[in-house]
Amino acid sequence: MAEKNESKEKQTTERKIICKGPVDKNNGAIIFRLPPERKDGKDFDIVKGQTLVVGTDISEEVADQLLNSKSWKFEEVTK
Repeated sequence: MAEKNESKEKQTTERKIICKGPVDKNNGAIIFRLPPERKDGKDFDIVKGQTLVVGTDISEEVADQLLNSKSWKFEEVTK
């Protein structure tokens, strides 16, 4: 029973970040490309409106970098 409660707690504390798009809407950018972070070595493209799960899609370090980005706007989801 305690395991079920712990898994519910983990789900509610899941950290998510949403991409709001480029700061300068006239710059023509439609993707924000991250360098390879995963084992497969592929770039990771982010588009406006995409929600990223920290720990699954991106690391904590990358999440903090995105939130501090000057060229694109990212916000932490507070739900």
